[in-house]
Amino acid sequence: MYLRRLIFFALFAVANVCSIVDADSLTLLINGKEVQLEGEILIEAKDNSLYFREVDGKIWFVEPQQIKARVDSEKPSPPLSFKAVGERLLKELPAGFRIYETKHYVIAYQNEVAFARWISGLYESRLYRAFETFWEKKKKFKLSDPKYPLIAIVFGSKAQYQQYVDRELGPGQTMEAYYNLQTNRIALYDLTADQRNPNQPLTSRNIERVLQNPNSTFLVATIIHEATHQLMFNRGLQTRFAESPLWMNEGIAMFFEAPDFRSKIGWRVPGKVFELRLNRFRKYLANRPGDSLRTLMATDDRLRDPDSVDDAYAEAWALNHFLFNKKSDQYVEYIEFMSEKKALVTDTPEMRIAHFERVFGEGLAELDRQFITYISELK
Repeated sequence: MYLRRLIFFALFAVANVCSIVDADSLTLLINGKEVQLEGEILIEAKDNSLYFREVDGKIWFVEPQQIKARVDSEKPSPPLSFKAVGERLLKELPAGFRIYETKHYVIAYQNEVAFARWISGLYESRLYRAFETFWEKKKKFKLSDPKYPLIAIVFGSKAQYQQYVDRELGPGQTMEAYYNLQTNRIALYDLTADQRNPNQPLTSRNIERVLQNPNSTFLVATIIHEATHQLMFNRGLQTRFAESPLWMNEGIAMFFEAPDFRSKIGWRVPGKVFELRLNRFRKYLANRPGDSLRTLMATDDRLRDPDSVDDAYAEAWALNHFLFNKKSDQYVEYIEFMSEKKALVTDTPEMRIAHFERVFGEGLAELDRQFITYISELK
């Protein structure tokens, strides 16, 4: 997914973005088949490449040779209704899926309805409200309402989920759940299935028993983490395919993900100390290079490199915990600045550092000293 993102960044950068159009209808020819799209062309490049957003929120990167027909409209097409999104999902997904709707979510599920009810309650009743409370009431960040229904696809088994991942992202991906920046959807499976007693009926209480077990720590974290990404890109914190430093993107999701085993559903509020992340970062501190903070911020390389990814994620979690608790006003200002970035426009490493230092009003060396002091005292 990220490789695809970088390829299209390069495509549009070379083509020179030149205009923004309202709504359109496209007929594409892909692998010999016609594909009809309704939505809006957000960006058109000089070589006629298109950055197109469909009526369900999916992003298409359209190359000129794929366009068979095009009709421009002066009025934007309205987003699909919840019912229409559900109908589209049922046509697209394998047989056996059903739809469960809440105020903000459309959940396509392949297993028993109990898990769909449980995941919808976690997303709608807990996370959505906690996300809104944190940003609007505590951080005074004005969120936007989601333009499209928030979609989650829940597979009945890991094997069926993996087949979907292989088709959508390519073979070799092993994540337990993910948010797809292009489709704007979360995909996961019943992460509790392997730890439940197969002889017991699937009920919310049985699901909760699994998630209250400390061995389920990363099950809860994964479910919350990916849904937080989806909210960030649908409530105005970030713009899809705009410049978004990965330390911030993943750091915010990790700030929200920490489980709470005192809660019957395994999660309560964002910002709790996640001991697994904290312990990993403290272990890294023993051999942490002096330029660690700079390399984390300047590029996304450390967060993508298999050899450094675990330490880099732990540092991104720790940095976000520090910034939210000790530099909150400046960090919210920085996030507001980043939220205004336009799609398909990238920053150099030097620009990334300059943006950050300008908002915070101090150099990285001094901020790093404060950061390490904070983490050393964190309990």
